[in-house]
Amino acid sequence: MVTDVDTSKKLVNELFNWYKTFEFPQYQPENLNLTHTIAESILCEDSVGKFMAAEGVAYGDHRRKARCAGVTADVLKKTIQLLNETLG
Repeated sequence: MVTDVDTSKKLVNELFNWYKTFEFPQYQPENLNLTHTIAESILCEDSVGKFMAAEGVAYGDHRRKARCAGVTADVLKKTIQLLNETLG
């Protein structure tokens, strides 16, 4: 919505590559000290699955939900950073 198609593709590619290697979540909702995990994939299923295994929690667990909120915040922050760098 804010860039041309080529720039959009470039930014999405950068965001995806970052997502695969970032230690989520840096933002810690409710200060739960959640385990950091690296997705190695852009798929939510892979990302949350690694976290659930590392943290030993089920899908409906409050800690999983807080982690997803933290990931959302981290991704939004990175998206804004990429847009600011590109559109200055």
